[in-house]
Amino acid sequence: MFPVLNLSGNAFERGYAYGIQARTRIASSIQNYIALFASCGVDWKTAQRRGDEFRDVVIGCGEVMDEIDGIAAGSGFLINEILALNCRTEILPPTFAAGSDGKSPPAPSECTSFAVAGGRCADGHTRLGQNWDWMGLQRQNVVILRVKNRGELPDFLTLTEAGMVAKIGLNAHGVAIGLNILRANNDRQAPNMPAHIFQRLALDLDSVDSIIEFARTLKFCGSSNAILADGSGRVASLEYSPSGVAVIEPDQGAVAHTNHFCDLNLARHQAPLSEMLTTEPRLDRANQHITGWPDRVTTRNLTTLLRDELGHKSSGKLGAICRSPDRSLPPVQQIESVFGVIINCNKKEMLVAPGLPTQVEFEAVSLAA
Repeated sequence: MFPVLNLSGNAFERGYAYGIQARTRIASSIQNYIALFASCGVDWKTAQRRGDEFRDVVIGCGEVMDEIDGIAAGSGFLINEILALNCRTEILPPTFAAGSDGKSPPAPSECTSFAVAGGRCADGHTRLGQNWDWMGLQRQNVVILRVKNRGELPDFLTLTEAGMVAKIGLNAHGVAIGLNILRANNDRQAPNMPAHIFQRLALDLDSVDSIIEFARTLKFCGSSNAILADGSGRVASLEYSPSGVAVIEPDQGAVAHTNHFCDLNLARHQAPLSEMLTTEPRLDRANQHITGWPDRVTTRNLTTLLRDELGHKSSGKLGAICRSPDRSLPPVQQIESVFGVIINCNKKEMLVAPGLPTQVEFEAVSLAA
């Protein structure tokens, strides 16, 4: 299992403890992003400068900047280096998947996620699930943060990359959030809200609808989808971009998402899907699983979806949801299912597969523990 860091105290103290405990993993994470940025023609000094461009936005996000200051102090890295990690999605150029020369083979696009309303689940508990697909080099740098005793703000649990404040998570209100990176042709034109900072802020809120309402007040730097669920049974997919936000509602109690816009208005700015060859086949395959589910869904149905390596007969491996790396590519382009996770919003627990989901078991991690 990934290391679980138990954090408490004020925001700086939590960040400082995080930085100390995850120092080695943060160093490794920085090295991986130095390599990834370099493959896109962005040196680390430039990445830090671009990270610093988001400082004022992050300062306006409550205690998040104090957390980042603490992570930097505890780990011994510069604040701008920690900002660069947390804003890595926005620092990467929109065409990074095609390689820095625009000609090399595109890396396969990223994650598959879903949410299922409690009324559709056999035990009545709302679920959110996802395979996080990214460069396999980052598996060694994944951490689980269990953050508690925050006064009026809810405790939360998040799976994230070392040095980053949040990614996929669950809070004490039973709110769960996942993440699919999207790409639009008007991304990265201004230093507005970064995706991973939004993920962190969502963990302070008390419902799916409060997250959607909050998102409508923001301007975003880049495009992403936040798949959402809460213990009341509400599930939705929240697409956002510099062009605005859109909500994809569930069909028969379930919604799935991959790495392209489903909202027709936002899709007008969709970056070419030639750089994201697997996103449409994976969504088709996920929806095929969902259509075939029984009236009352079990954990086995959910793990079967995340372990799908076959894809759809019409698309083959391009539609595989559990994805193995292509060892013929450079290491930073070897995209794979780094982990799988299923979140139980009512039980406030994650089931985590800390490796390729077909090769490891899902293990429980509770917010309460």
